[in-house]
Amino acid sequence: MKIPVFNANPKVSGLIEEACRIINERSENTPEGSKPPPKMKKLEISDLFRAIEYMNYQMPPLIVLNFSDEDLDGFEIISRIMSDPWMNHGGIIGIYENQEDLGRINSLENTNIIISMHFGDIIRQMPTVLSIMRENQQFLFQRALHTALLSSTSGEFILGLDLLLVPCYANLVANYLFNVGSLDNEAKAGVSLALTEMLTNAIEHGNCQIDAKQKTAYLEEHASIQDLILEKSKDPAVSARKVYFHYLIEREQSSFSIRDEGAGFDWRSHLDGKSEIDFLATHGRGIFLTRQIAKEISYNDAGNEVHLVIQHHSNRASSVPGVMKDNELVEFEPGDVVFQQGEESDFLYYLAEGVYSVEINGKHVDNLTPDDILIGEMSFLLEEQRSATVVATTPGKLIKVSKEDFINIIQNQPYYGLFLSKLIAKRLHRLGREMSPDS
Repeated sequence: MKIPVFNANPKVSGLIEEACRIINERSENTPEGSKPPPKMKKLEISDLFRAIEYMNYQMPPLIVLNFSDEDLDGFEIISRIMSDPWMNHGGIIGIYENQEDLGRINSLENTNIIISMHFGDIIRQMPTVLSIMRENQQFLFQRALHTALLSSTSGEFILGLDLLLVPCYANLVANYLFNVGSLDNEAKAGVSLALTEMLTNAIEHGNCQIDAKQKTAYLEEHASIQDLILEKSKDPAVSARKVYFHYLIEREQSSFSIRDEGAGFDWRSHLDGKSEIDFLATHGRGIFLTRQIAKEISYNDAGNEVHLVIQHHSNRASSVPGVMKDNELVEFEPGDVVFQQGEESDFLYYLAEGVYSVEINGKHVDNLTPDDILIGEMSFLLEEQRSATVVATTPGKLIKVSKEDFINIIQNQPYYGLFLSKLIAKRLHRLGREMSPDS
């Protein structure tokens, strides 16, 4: 598995090389009979032009980007990536050397940054982060590659006691929901914050039994609560505890359960709405903030498992490709015909909003939603008549793209051609499954 590393700093290059060696060494210790995971290998790219060219042609699901590189402007690279929603499709591990650059990273909006990592933490954290990414690759692709065959997806992460890895899990899920069109940018930030707070509480207060008074006293003399967690971890009973983070992602909402192995706490006093919140304090805000973001929040009786329900807030307009934003927007009402079977074809549609029925010879064969991205691409590319009739079943919006415009798009930004190939392959795969007698 190649990991593109946008970096020109020899020191950082050596650290990432060592991190790959560590993760590959760990991979050799797989249980007997199990297939070892693919080896990690860094692919270093050290200049701006090659970095953008690589993004254009390869559409990598994951990159490592050095934001503190003196010879390679990481912020210019991220600016280019963010210039088009379809280019901003994979996960980004951001690395930095100083607090000023971290501040600039934290001020960025609408990015797929999964975690920000200090140079000094690369050896300790990078192998674990890369393992997480390798094991959860379904989260690393943009909504265009999200399968329309599944109405839901679920799974579970198991966390140790490293607080610095918490944003990795929270952002991985929140970015995925944003990229599949289930959350707008503001909601994505809120979900990431809520999950980060709840996972942090599970580690600090649940598994390590650090109460508010102890945390306050410790932070008055130390910079990071992680040092106190390391002290607590010297107790084998504490170090063995895990946090179980389960997710269920459906069309309209997502549900999360976070369970620690601690004794629990009196959650009822925090959900009665009467507790005062000190927003300048270093703790105590998590449950309050989560209540503002989640549709539902509940605990088990013991107080060591929290359940959250997040209502999806789609903002499809934010995912319209930048090169298509100036094209003609056509609105449809239920029953409106988009095009008829047998019509001549010289344009296609980008599917921004709505659900559309596909009919062949008067028989319904499929439904198209924004997950399908395009309507009419096959006859458009083959210069044939429309092979089906498409009718709007809900109010919707389509962006009309002429053949000339689309060819210019591919010439100027080749990754659209690669994307179209993957989209057609996904359509053919789905059609094959639906027509299979065993399906």
